[in-house]
Amino acid sequence: MANSEVVKLQQHLSLLKQEYSKLQTKYRDLENRYTYIAATNSDSTENDFSNSFASRLVNIIFKLYDSSLYSDINIKLVDKILPAHKIVLTARSKIWDEDYLKDKNELDWSKMDSVVANAIVLWLYKSEVHFNSDDTTLQLIRKACEFKLDSLVETCEQYLISVVNIRTCVKFYSVAEEIQALSLREYCSGLISTHWDDLNSSDFEHMNAPLLYQMLKSKTQLPLHSAVRLQREDVVFLCLVENSNREFEKMYDNNLRIYTSFLRIRNSYLMGILKYYLS
Repeated sequence: MANSEVVKLQQHLSLLKQEYSKLQTKYRDLENRYTYIAATNSDSTENDFSNSFASRLVNIIFKLYDSSLYSDINIKLVDKILPAHKIVLTARSKIWDEDYLKDKNELDWSKMDSVVANAIVLWLYKSEVHFNSDDTTLQLIRKACEFKLDSLVETCEQYLISVVNIRTCVKFYSVAEEIQALSLREYCSGLISTHWDDLNSSDFEHMNAPLLYQMLKSKTQLPLHSAVRLQREDVVFLCLVENSNREFEKMYDNNLRIYTSFLRIRNSYLMGILKYYLS
């Protein structure tokens, strides 16, 4: 038991080291870009950009948050209307280009969660994110992906990677797969592999059947047995449908293990499905 825990800790430490290495690489890239800009910026004096055009523009946009000054469009939230600026929207995302915005005087975000909508508007103007609950952050990263706000997606990814744990890794993985957040998906996948035996049916209850089935095939030798253990009738069905009777017999020759699992779980519906396919 102790050796098993040591192995899990070592695997978790390996994941953290990989993530740290990625962040180091990203930091070096940003440092190189900053050095290049500082060396080539004609407005700079001893690397002081406070009076440069770019710096003044950023400061102006920062002050335009929730301001009617120069506003040419509104954003309708569930509980209020915020003044906004087409130039800021266009600069942040390709989907808000000139053709999309030219005839609009309002964006209707009233069906969006108020906390998420306010967080997006704040980020648009100030590049700031105030993270609240995990569920809110998952909603935020989904919306950021929908609006093609790549930098916000990346910021949310890094936050979620920093807070993910055994109980949330499956939920985070599902969202990462849905929006193709590769860094988050890779990290959560590693956690799931490390703590596979510690996960239970409640951890997978929100994962759709096709995705869970693919995960079981990639992480276990006997995906049907795992689907039984997780009490997922939909995944059991997918597994049985995908394999012919002959292939099924080759893959799952130890039927007693399956029946034992079912007897322990006492799921009569699953028992009936298996009896039909194994008879």
